[in-house]
Amino acid sequence: MNKIGFFNRVRSGFIGMAVRTAILFVGAGVWYLFTSGGPIASAKVNNLKILGPEKKLRDTVAVKLPKLKETVVFTPLEKFEAQSADSFFNVLASRSHFNGSALIAHDGKILYRHEFGFSNFKTKELLSDTSEFQLGSVSKQFTAVSIMMLKERGLLNYDDSAVKYFPDFPYRGVTIRMLLDHRSGLPNYMFTCSAECRDQATLIDNMQVMDMLAKYKPQCYFKPDRRFNYCNTNYCVLAAIVEKISGEIFSDFARKNIFEPLNMKRTFIYDKYDTTIPNKVTGYNVGYRKAGIDFLDGVAGDKGVYSTVSDLLKWDQGLYGNKLLSQATLKEAYTPHTRWMGGRSYGFGWRLMKLGDDTIVYHGGWWHGFNCDFVRDIKDKNTIIVLSNHINWCINQSNQLIALFRKTPLSDAVSTRDEEAMGRE
Repeated sequence: MNKIGFFNRVRSGFIGMAVRTAILFVGAGVWYLFTSGGPIASAKVNNLKILGPEKKLRDTVAVKLPKLKETVVFTPLEKFEAQSADSFFNVLASRSHFNGSALIAHDGKILYRHEFGFSNFKTKELLSDTSEFQLGSVSKQFTAVSIMMLKERGLLNYDDSAVKYFPDFPYRGVTIRMLLDHRSGLPNYMFTCSAECRDQATLIDNMQVMDMLAKYKPQCYFKPDRRFNYCNTNYCVLAAIVEKISGEIFSDFARKNIFEPLNMKRTFIYDKYDTTIPNKVTGYNVGYRKAGIDFLDGVAGDKGVYSTVSDLLKWDQGLYGNKLLSQATLKEAYTPHTRWMGGRSYGFGWRLMKLGDDTIVYHGGWWHGFNCDFVRDIKDKNTIIVLSNHINWCINQSNQLIALFRKTPLSDAVSTRDEEAMGRE
């Protein structure tokens, strides 16, 4: 590289850092604005009034759910949860302009499902229960389960080095376990690809990322297993390992081993080999600026899964049985693999949150105008699924609904603002 190129690279690096800093401050302000606790407080107050005296809680009620033809019988707890969800999301839509789909379920039974707003703000096409949203980092749990499947089949071990599968991988000492729990210290592949990839009009794939890491050898953030650092590169590499072992592209492996067995007909992975989105939803950034697709969308594992709220409920229920994996194997995914920070930790593809003596598993995601939250209360079998195609961070409060359902004082529940301690998606 000549001197002019070197100084241009340094100057662009400083400019990029300044832009990222400005975006961080603006984003923090927007996040604070839309996570003030209004919907939670409203849900709590309104539904305690609706629910009435304790002596009435013994009665079951028959309810006609919106969007569902059948009449469903609710227990008192389920009625409370349905009413709470209705209050919460209506307040979120009216006060914070939530645009998206929401589903609340108990033990697989849908208590609440509703769509708010548009799939396309220009054409005013409404969202429906078949609208397919980009899941962003919620995709990571499918990658983790794919790795765990290969582990159960005896095709890998968690303590295998990534070098075993990619001899040119320049980071010695990084194991599959460290990739799963974000303790590898790997650099962000997106920065390297953005700087070094000349053709940014064509989608790249995971193997091309592996080639660029081997060629350019960007510096690690720290030595392997020193600490936790949330990084998309980990799950990009994991998906590449699945491809190397299985001999299939990652999207085909997930389709055959996860989506089809669970009858998730509206779930797929967008990559350079399949760019069709059957029921496309347009993503919008802050200020309703339309978000587009770029060359990094061809990379899977860290993102790339598109799905609906109904299909994600099938995924949620599939994880309770032994259809995909044994519960003994899944238990490790829900086990903290790094120290608790602000009541949060990380397992394999799942974030972990303390609530009293229990652990809630969840993950959020955002990418190109899409923002989502997927929360599972495994002990009480409550599920919260929120998919949005307009990023304003208002859905970050949705995991606090679990605290409300548990009748746990909100002051005892971990604040969503502690998410910064664990790194954002």
